[in-house]
Formats: sequence, structure tokens, C-alpha cells
Amino acid sequence: MSTVNETTRRRFPRLSSTAFEHPADRAALEALRKVPVLDTVLKKFMELGVERMFRIMLMGQAIHVTTKQCHKIHRLFKEACDILDMHEPDLFLMNHFTVNAWTFGAERPFIVMHSELVDLLTEEELMGVLGHELGHVKAGHVLYRSLAYFLLDILGKYIGLAGPLVSMAIMMSLSDWARKAELTADRAELLVLQDVDTCINLHMKLAGGSKTVYEQTDAKEFLRQGGSYEDFDYSTLNKFYKLMYEMRLSHPLPIYRAKEIKQWSEGGQYKEIMAGRYPTEDRSETDGLRECQHCGAKLSPSFFFCPDCGKSSRV
Repeated sequence: MSTVNETTRRRFPRLSSTAFEHPADRAALEALRKVPVLDTVLKKFMELGVERMFRIMLMGQAIHVTTKQCHKIHRLFKEACDILDMHEPDLFLMNHFTVNAWTFGAERPFIVMHSELVDLLTEEELMGVLGHELGHVKAGHVLYRSLAYFLLDILGKYIGLAGPLVSMAIMMSLSDWARKAELTADRAELLVLQDVDTCINLHMKLAGGSKTVYEQTDAKEFLRQGGSYEDFDYSTLNKFYKLMYEMRLSHPLPIYRAKEIKQWSEGGQYKEIMAGRYPTEDRSETDGLRECQHCGAKLSPSFFFCPDCGKSSRV
């Protein structure tokens, strides 16, 4: 992970997630909420205590990133939180061979980075990933995303129980919304980095998965590749193949994400936000920090453990 030069990035006080919400995300979420028995599935999901299970697992086998642990990563994380004007969720670094980061939880969301991701990216690119995950938290994605991750990845891939337990309508609706929610989070990524070229390079690097040949890649060619992918639509059969492939994915295709973020960076909505003109949120109920009952440190409402003393901050 190489070092990024200190820069002065714009901050967005009281930024509302509606400022960067992708319209496809909003439409898909509205459709998801209309799925029968989804409320029942969500209730059962919360009753299982899955969030607590993951927290216990992470505290035992991952590194809790704080001012005293992985301080360089924490510095990037804190700056990303400051830019989006939000409290810091708990952040963990987990030893894993896949290039990935994910957000989980409903009551107190947390973010997990895989070690392979950190090894692949520069500090600036890593900050973009952190901004992306924070975008999920700020946009209120975490409950449905946690449900999708648990049903599609855990039960579906590893235990093989998703099919018998969950209707196809719920699975399809969750997958569709999860992909479109990524487009909203990508916009948060750009707001944190404030450099579209770094965003495109990040998605290209995630697509290629190799820093050895990264210097041989070209972002313009990557965007052109996206056009070549769209050219396959000349055939109805090709469209069918693309649909069958994409509908099983948890994320949109990297070339599509790069194109979307490029287009948004050139539009009026992004420019208005950068100029300081954007929807704001009412902080009357969310401004207060909590105090750690053990050491007195000021804590974000989302913290489950105090970053200073490491003890449980549950109240």
C-alpha cells in the first residue's frame, strides 16, 4: 500500500444521502419493499442475532482498526468520515485471500476490509473503498445489504439453504437492489476522493486483480471496453446471455461502474455538491456522541467497542 500525499479535500457538512442517491437504487428499493413476506424475513433475520455473531467472530480473528491500531488506515478512514460528515463505524482488517470489503449490521454497522484488498491498493484507492462502504452506511443500505449478504452468500453459497428457506422473489429482488445500491455507494466513493480518474483506476484494478501489470493498463481503454461490452446487444441471444450472467452477481460489472461514475462526475448533480449546494439532513436527533463508561472517551453512536480502551461500549 503506497502513500498518498496529503491533500485538502472538501467537506460536506450535514450531507444527506439523497444528494448522491442513484435513481436506480431508489426504484429497486421501492420494488423490494413490495415483495410479500419480506418484513417477516427481516424480523427473523434480526431475531437470529447474526450481527452479534459476526462481531464476536471479528473481535476474535480480525484486527480492530483504531487510532492505536493500523493508524495509517484509521487516518484515511477518519478523513473519509469527516468528508461525508458521519460518525465512524467500527472498522476491521481481516486476513482473507479475496479482494473485497463489506459492510454488515443493522443496529451498529461495521466495515470489514480483506488483507488482499489492502495489499493491492494505494492509500488513495483504499480511501475510495472506505468512502464506498461508508456510502452504504450513510444511505441506509446496511439492513437490506446484511440480509442479502447472509441469504445469498452465507446460506446460499456455503450452507446451501437459501433456496429452501427463501422464496425466489425475495432472492431476485434482493440481488437486483444490491447491485443498484452499489451505484449509490460508488458516488460516495467519488465524493470522498474527489478525483474521478482514481475512481476509474480503482475499478480497473479490482477488475484485473493484479498490481504487477497495473502500470501496463490504461483507463481510457478500460472505458472503451465498456462500449464493446454494450455492442453485444445487437443480438437478442447475446442480451439473454448477459441477463443470465448479470442477474447472479452481487455487484454491477466493473466496466459499467466505471462508466457510471465517469458520467456522474461530468453531470450537474456532482458539480452542485462540490460547490456546496446539496440536500442536508436534520441532525436534531443524531448529533450527540456517547461517553465510554470505562474511560470517558467520546464515542460515535455506532461504536460497539471503545477505540481508546477497547472495552465494550454497550449501553
